[in-house]
Amino acid sequence: MPPAWLTTLFPPVRYRPEPGKGHHGPKGYRNLHPFNMPSPLKLLRWRWQVWTGPRVDHRPDMVPRAVMDVAALRGNRSRASATWLGHASQFIQLCGQNILLDPVFADRVSPFTWAGPRREVPLPCKPDDLPRIDLLLITHMHYDHLDFAAVRRLAGQPGGAPRVVVPLGMKLMMEAAGMPSANITELDWWASVQIGDVRVFLTPAHHWSNRAPWGDANKVLWGGFLLVGDGLKLWYPGDTGYHPQLFSDMGEQIGGIDFAFLPIGAYEPRWFLQPQHVNPDESVRIFRHLRVKKAWAIHWGTFILSDEPIQQPMAELAMALREQGVSARDFMVPAIGETRWL
Repeated sequence: MPPAWLTTLFPPVRYRPEPGKGHHGPKGYRNLHPFNMPSPLKLLRWRWQVWTGPRVDHRPDMVPRAVMDVAALRGNRSRASATWLGHASQFIQLCGQNILLDPVFADRVSPFTWAGPRREVPLPCKPDDLPRIDLLLITHMHYDHLDFAAVRRLAGQPGGAPRVVVPLGMKLMMEAAGMPSANITELDWWASVQIGDVRVFLTPAHHWSNRAPWGDANKVLWGGFLLVGDGLKLWYPGDTGYHPQLFSDMGEQIGGIDFAFLPIGAYEPRWFLQPQHVNPDESVRIFRHLRVKKAWAIHWGTFILSDEPIQQPMAELAMALREQGVSARDFMVPAIGETRWL
């Protein structure tokens, strides 16, 4: 097994495009609709504006928190549930299985332990307090969604490694993190796999991927996950920008979602982040496109990844819900550590 730092910074990738698939480009995967990649020049311009601009008043104390009922979750094997662990990380129970989605346990979402965006709100539980994980889902390879230390921890959990479902191109890096090859399933957009009584689909997203400073851009696919089981459809779109045609088409295909985990954070400045991250207004539009019955607002309140104050997505979501006629009882702001029984 390669050293941990090497896997984290330079994970092994192997791009194998399939002829006839429009999102399989000659040099890497690509979106279904036109997309502006974040160039190094734009990144430098953004960072310069941050360094020279006014100080942002981040208020992590305003992010709601809950005492996580670990005992109830550990004892549950019959009821569907969802627990927000912060940012994009979810603990889901469905069809008697314990599922982790994009688990990040690290203190920083960075290749370094001493630099990069740090956790502003603590994890609601210790990773070892969670029940044994049966299924691990990872949407893409960016640092705030793929924590290699968490993958290694799960590979060595008591009772054996979980099943793992990832987008195309990610199998090698899961193996490098210690996951048995036989446990790993790669999916293309709209492909699915049956894991016990749960059907797992990879859905398209308007985004991109990379991990290393060079060489691996878009060599690994990205996406969201649709979980079908217990008479429910649960959906997380993954990191995504907003494109009305993309989500209108998805609404035709999978609309009528029972519960969705919809991102509302990491969206400013819009001139840089609009192609790749939705803001609260766009997230509500996705809610409506997919005819979602109930949703949680996630991908905010944990790491400072962009220019808006860490607490701002809550206020902007409330305004977007009023403007688009969606009830706050249907598109909810959970507390970190909160469990919803589905």
